[in-house]
Amino acid sequence: MAESSPGVNLAQPSTAAQEDVYVGRMGEKKTLTSVEVPPAFTDAFAAAESHVSELFEAFERRPEEGVVRVGGERYVLMRCESLYGAWFEALEASFGPKPAKEFIYNTAREIGRSDCRAFSARLNLTDGVERLSSGPVHFSHAGWAFVQILEDSTPTNDDSFFLHYVHPNTFESEVLKKRGVTPKHVACHFSAGYSAGWCSEAFNVEVHGRELHCVAVGDARCEFIMATASKLDEHEARLMRR
Repeated sequence: MAESSPGVNLAQPSTAAQEDVYVGRMGEKKTLTSVEVPPAFTDAFAAAESHVSELFEAFERRPEEGVVRVGGERYVLMRCESLYGAWFEALEASFGPKPAKEFIYNTAREIGRSDCRAFSARLNLTDGVERLSSGPVHFSHAGWAFVQILEDSTPTNDDSFFLHYVHPNTFESEVLKKRGVTPKHVACHFSAGYSAGWCSEAFNVEVHGRELHCVAVGDARCEFIMATASKLDEHEARLMRR
């Protein structure tokens, strides 16, 4: 069993990031560019992509004021190397590897929860799938990673919640690759935590993310599952038998 982010641990998903073409309700062909999802979710994600794209088109960078804003909200640009590499190393040196992973995962989970709450309020979203949809789109626009949600996903607001998804290019794995570091275990603790926090808020059910495969350790892509804590081991065992 792979060691992973606390909520966080090894399955072969979909193809590399690509435009997802589908037919809209009026029969017109539409294209998703910032996320790849099963057909059942395309309408919700198309609406989210439109809204989030508009926000990022209103990107303001005002160095004379020391301010960066997206859609009127203040953002902070940080080097991924500093956010992941330096932060993790400092935590690991002070507290050890396991507490460092837990701290990053749990911090990211609360950040994701907060972002979902803010986006849902701004876009007036109440449906779980609609609240979920702006998360992966924002994830791509903000530079965390591209998201591919796989066909066997069943996001619900009870303990049957299950999300199976892929990031072909997380910022954590890119940092480690650039450093020439090959960890023994999966490494995308922030990505796993952020998504879990967003989905917990979106569906009002406490779920956790677990990384199964990781680019940083030599896998083709970073693959994750998300479910309630009591179901994670069951889903991992099922997928590992494929």
